[in-house]
Amino acid sequence: MEEQLNEVPIPFSQLLKEIDVKDKSTAYVLIEANPPDIPYIMEELAKIENVKSADVVTGIYDIIVFLEGEDQNEIGKVVIRDIHSIRGVKKATTCMVVKI
Repeated sequence: MEEQLNEVPIPFSQLLKEIDVKDKSTAYVLIEANPPDIPYIMEELAKIENVKSADVVTGIYDIIVFLEGEDQNEIGKVVIRDIHSIRGVKKATTCMVVKI
């Protein structure tokens, strides 16, 4: 005879208790820029609330930006709306941070 289990559904709040819902999404944005515009780009990046840091670097990219947002949609909007529109930004590649 099979023993019947008396399972009660787990409330949604109980499922989420181990997850820190305050975790924000973060990303690195790798910018290729027109070299004469780099100082201007850095000034404009400093005005964007989601930008937590921006550094001029050597190599195939000119600037690396660290962004924080509520979720990946907010990050995408900041990159498309705010970063791509800065004069001198030729290309911006977004690298979402994942937790593994």
